[in-house]
Amino acid sequence: MKIVRRIIIAIVAVGIIAGAAYYKYINSITYFNDTDVNGNTIGNLYGNGLFCETDGVVYFANPTDYNRIYKMNPDESDIEIVANDSVYFLNADSHYVYYSRQQNRDNSQFGFLNVNINSLCRLTKKNNKVIILDEADSSACSLAGNNIVYLKYDEDLTTYTLNSVKIDASEGQQLSKLAIDPRCMVGERLYFSGVENDHNLHSMNIHSKDIAYASEFNLWMPIINKSDLYFIDLDSKHRICKATLGSTDKTVLTSYPAQSYNIDGVYLYYQSMKGNPDGLYRVDMATGAEELLAEGQFNNINITSKYVYFADYFSGDIYHCPVRGNGVSKFEPPILPLDD
Repeated sequence: MKIVRRIIIAIVAVGIIAGAAYYKYINSITYFNDTDVNGNTIGNLYGNGLFCETDGVVYFANPTDYNRIYKMNPDESDIEIVANDSVYFLNADSHYVYYSRQQNRDNSQFGFLNVNINSLCRLTKKNNKVIILDEADSSACSLAGNNIVYLKYDEDLTTYTLNSVKIDASEGQQLSKLAIDPRCMVGERLYFSGVENDHNLHSMNIHSKDIAYASEFNLWMPIINKSDLYFIDLDSKHRICKATLGSTDKTVLTSYPAQSYNIDGVYLYYQSMKGNPDGLYRVDMATGAEELLAEGQFNNINITSKYVYFADYFSGDIYHCPVRGNGVSKFEPPILPLDD
């Protein structure tokens, strides 16, 4: 009996050790993507990436809880807290959520290069485990296949520079000493408005770092959807225009100049500048019909499959409206405790 008992104990011990080793292994491996995977829509990232829909789940920065990361269904049901981090520039793939983490959890500040954030992070969806991809101050970021392309504060240059790091935290590198906006990512190619000599459209191969001239339009905030190019046209009094990528012909889509905008394939949403009155407008891209959704000054326009979200420029309060309907109201999700 003693021999049998020893054998059983040995088998159990081996099983425990093997189980622990397997658990450690499955939590250490990284699941990689196809090269055409991107982590959020370009328009949402221009809105500081406060909402990101992936696999039927919306991850979002909860405006009532210092922008901590929560998740919910697209219809805003089943809200859960995910992690204690205050976040911006949410990106996601099948296994992970990526974001810039804001150290001071102050949700009153919004805007490109105007947010006190302190690291680039990756959260595993399955167990909510967070790892740091870069400890340096990081701002706008985009998932490009198996790389995160992001703005990183360079203490030597005292400015932001364009960088990339693999999603397993390896192979970090500087792509440019310039603060090139990383948010218009199509697969692994970055499109951006020139930051030195012009405001034309350029593109960068994030692996070779080669830069190519893409369009002569004098533009800002390009969004590329398949073969269509949307942009704020600096030569059309900041109105939003649409063109076929590579074409010299453009169509003006908005009645007023725009400060920010987003698209969902059916509608274009934009904050007017010198509007009558100023506010958030919605344009039917098939008919050109334009309507005022909310009067005031708004930014951070994010769109999911069910709602469009936007922030009051002065208070930071988030409002929402059904994407195919009307009825603007304040988005006030509950504050939930995080289970240890």
